[in-house]
Amino acid sequence: MVELEKSSTHGQADLDIIKKVKESVNINVIGNGDIIDLKSAYKMFYYTNCDGIMIARGACGNPWIFKSILEGKEYIPTHEEKLSVIFSHLDLLVKAEGEKLANLKSRKHIAWYLKGMKGSTTVKEKIFKSESVLNTKEILKEYFKSLGAEV
Repeated sequence: MVELEKSSTHGQADLDIIKKVKESVNINVIGNGDIIDLKSAYKMFYYTNCDGIMIARGACGNPWIFKSILEGKEYIPTHEEKLSVIFSHLDLLVKAEGEKLANLKSRKHIAWYLKGMKGSTTVKEKIFKSESVLNTKEILKEYFKSLGAEV
């Protein structure tokens, strides 16, 4: 039986433990933790020799991570594609939660979608003050237009 030690890299996936578990058991092992892009997914697979991976936070604001991994090359969505997905996400939230709750819940998701994008801090501040999904969509349209997207 493999002895598991506390990780010295608190808050980060310990690939060594996953690797030890995989070497010690005769069942499928799923690697999880810190998979945020194609490179980190491959590192998990090849370093640990795990049978599969599980992605959580890495998909927040980046559902394209799955396409990247499946196709073996980093996929960068266009501005138009990103805006379309954000709007679809908003519409699904409205349908599931109602307008008011959807507007509140969408804020963190939109922040993830916009993370690292040019000038997104100001836009996120506006969205966090928005009182309706319609207003949020208008803010997003103007922002993506400013980036050159065809809206």
